[in-house]
Amino acid sequence: MWRKIRLLLIISCLIAAVNANAQFDDPKTIEVGPHVGVSYYMGDLNPTLPFAMADLQYGGLVRFNYNNRWTFRADYAYATVKADDKVIKWRPERELNFLSKIHDLSFVAEFNFWEYYTGNPKKNVSPYIFGGISVFYYTAYANVSGTLVDLSDYKTESLPTDPKWYDQAFGKTSPIGISIPFGMGVKFALSRHMAGTVEWRMQKTFTDYLDDVGTVYPADDQHATVIVDNMYYDLTDPTATPSGIPVNASGHPTSNPDGIYTKDQQRGNSAFNDWFGMARVSLTWKFNLPDGRGCNLSKF
Repeated sequence: MWRKIRLLLIISCLIAAVNANAQFDDPKTIEVGPHVGVSYYMGDLNPTLPFAMADLQYGGLVRFNYNNRWTFRADYAYATVKADDKVIKWRPERELNFLSKIHDLSFVAEFNFWEYYTGNPKKNVSPYIFGGISVFYYTAYANVSGTLVDLSDYKTESLPTDPKWYDQAFGKTSPIGISIPFGMGVKFALSRHMAGTVEWRMQKTFTDYLDDVGTVYPADDQHATVIVDNMYYDLTDPTATPSGIPVNASGHPTSNPDGIYTKDQQRGNSAFNDWFGMARVSLTWKFNLPDGRGCNLSKF
């Protein structure tokens, strides 16, 4: 009888020791640090070429390591995306271009394929996937003779007659959009408290106006125009003023521009919304959290 009791006690102690060791090895932690990389766009001006005309992106993140498999992350990124018909050559005769500056705040969950814990030499690397949601603020510009013109101030095309729900909530006139970020990467421990990641991500937006191109050309008298350095430019159809037209003293063009596109011709593809992506590296510092026993006894 006493042997059975002793055996049960030994087994109970072993189970408790294993559980305690697991808690000892992998307490909940927070990691904080910067990230930097490149950002790119895919949409009406560039539907097929990832990383075409990629530009700088940077920001910071806070990662909550719930356990060695699941992590939850808040992420801020400032990204620049751009495209030019003359460079991408999807529709070079259209001669449109844009540059958008994006402030993106995302919340994602990460899943580690292998057990991972920063500082544990037995769990110091893992590939991972992630997904979540983001809110972003953006401003689209056109490069007109070397000057960036804020396109949110202009109506460059006809708006859809039957806008979808997200166009009504986050239409051309709104600088706010939502997206679904997802991607994959590899994380690796560099020391007891420092970790790095290499990551690729895409973000499916619910707007077709990241590039200010989405529907059809309006009537000629409804084209958006701008004067830069005493030259007149057509923002709706740049083929009408490829090099600009001088303006007179009254601010009117000295000749009547005539582009190659007419009312209701397709300017963009309203069937698909815009995307943007990032490839980046990050460097984070780990902070141990209390483990519920009064103090954090983690040796890492």
